[in-house]
Amino acid sequence: MRSKSEIIKFIVYTSIFIPIIIGISEITFLFINKSNAKFTNGTKYDSLTGWRENCNNKYSNPGNYNFLICDRNGFIKTTFEHDNKLKDTFGVLLLGNSVAMGEGLYGFDNKKTFASQLEKNLRNINPKVDLINAAYSGFNTWQEHVETFRYLNSEPFNDYLPPLDLIVSFGGIQDFWNFIRLLSKNDEKRNEYSFANGMMIDKNNIEYVNFLTSSSLGNIRSGFITFLNSIRKSSYFLSYLDNLLLINKVKPGTYEKKQLTINVETNKKSKNLREVVEQRLNLDFEEYEKIKSYSIKSTLRNISSTANLDLDNKYIYVYAPNYFSSLSKKQLNGENYKYLIGIKHLVGNPIFPLKILEREMYLIEKDYRETLAKEIEKNKKIIYIDYSLEAESSSWFLDYSHFTEFAASKISSKLAEDIFEMINR
Repeated sequence: MRSKSEIIKFIVYTSIFIPIIIGISEITFLFINKSNAKFTNGTKYDSLTGWRENCNNKYSNPGNYNFLICDRNGFIKTTFEHDNKLKDTFGVLLLGNSVAMGEGLYGFDNKKTFASQLEKNLRNINPKVDLINAAYSGFNTWQEHVETFRYLNSEPFNDYLPPLDLIVSFGGIQDFWNFIRLLSKNDEKRNEYSFANGMMIDKNNIEYVNFLTSSSLGNIRSGFITFLNSIRKSSYFLSYLDNLLLINKVKPGTYEKKQLTINVETNKKSKNLREVVEQRLNLDFEEYEKIKSYSIKSTLRNISSTANLDLDNKYIYVYAPNYFSSLSKKQLNGENYKYLIGIKHLVGNPIFPLKILEREMYLIEKDYRETLAKEIEKNKKIIYIDYSLEAESSSWFLDYSHFTEFAASKISSKLAEDIFEMINR
């Protein structure tokens, strides 16, 4: 058994050497990471939209595959940047979620993102175009509306933000996932007032804000978790380990296809929409129609409000192609049907994840899209473009929403031509 003096020596040496070892490790990995500057990547809390890209110093990193680079204004950077000396520009505000933003196509300096490719194609037609990429992961049409409002209020006093001539909302899929989320919640939680049924700000974001509030009010548990997270974010050693894991997980320039992992079942009978709703979702069809009407009206309010924010400019709403709308007749009518995997986070992380086949989701998406289109076309202020069937096959997609580089190139090229054709009518 150790003597009291030996125990005291152990405690003293431990208290001295552990901080020294930690300090040496941090300094060492500071220099190791020097060529690849440390960033606090990912999303951050935003008081208006709920969340957005954390752009702290990220615009200074010229060629990191793992990050979307931000411009000086905090938007996801595109290839061309507005020069405050250049007065004659054609300003385009691009809205949408991660599809429009360009997730999965980071490349060097964001050159491969959908937004950058669209801007390049627009500038090939009109060199005066300056596109602002205001799209971000998870944004629905409510957040697009808020982002447009913020831009219009900021632009007059900022030389680096071009006056707008055109607003383009590119997506459709995010509000559709919100619709599916409502369908999959068959309990009283659907009507929780604080997050407006998930049609405005996501419940997870509100819980995060409540957590920060709890920490600031002195909750010891919340404060301790916040303290541990701050250490993790500040440590160069832990950052180096995170980068190693990221490199091993996803190859540079590619997007992880975890959402396309499939299970196969045979001998499944084809079902119509009513059967899918009643058997898969456990909903009366009348209830389904009620929820669909509510969801579409909510989306229409957002779209119409954005279109009317700046009455002098044109507003284009593009329903983008997605994996479901691109399924072939063989995929829809074949004997083997695939289950959707990896959509739990898209439908609110339910305890019991939604179990549904691709061809069944195809029927719901088609019904939602066609109903939405009929309602949008009633509003003469909105220019509606339906690209839902533009993809030649489901191979154009990295997952259920995001484009391959080839698909982004083809669709951005067509959209650029269609935009100028429509606004010049």
